[in-house]
Amino acid sequence: MHAIALQFESSPYSNDHQVRPVIDGIDLLRDMADDLLGLDPPQLFRQPALSRGGNLVVGRCSCGDAGCGAVRVDVEVADRCVTWQFGTERTYHFELQQYLECIERASLNTSWESVGRTVERLVSSVDFSRMADLGYRFEWASTRITRACVTLSFSKDGKQRLFQVEWDDRRAENAEQQVRLWAAKYVEPGI
Repeated sequence: MHAIALQFESSPYSNDHQVRPVIDGIDLLRDMADDLLGLDPPQLFRQPALSRGGNLVVGRCSCGDAGCGAVRVDVEVADRCVTWQFGTERTYHFELQQYLECIERASLNTSWESVGRTVERLVSSVDFSRMADLGYRFEWASTRITRACVTLSFSKDGKQRLFQVEWDDRRAENAEQQVRLWAAKYVEPGI
């Protein structure tokens, strides 16, 4: 059986962070190619295939786009074993309990987060039901676009709509509070 670990690193080139799978002490992506990036942590952990099985994206090309040069693995979860299969070239078998504990610990790890990334996580949990009532579906939040602003991405009628909410650029709680106030008071233009 192989041992898996997940390593967190900043990724300045893609203006985010990355989670890199390490198997038996070897960085899997670096072993495949020097320029591969891991996925941004939220991208990796919101994939059900990670713990349930299926096709999982674990890497991306150096441009930072998860869809470009995606490194995919087929994950099979059985009673006592998890198997990662990379085409016909590589196969890794992990003891189920060690694998699930690694995923759980890593998914709860926030030590890699800057204040801005903490804001993105907290704001993504805000209740946007008032926006949903107006036909908007929340997609993502970012503090990496405009300084001292949380950029919120919603889709409506198949189109992306971006909104910016100012915050003090220091305290995650301030950003969360400002976004909650904005969401509670938002009125569709023309209404």
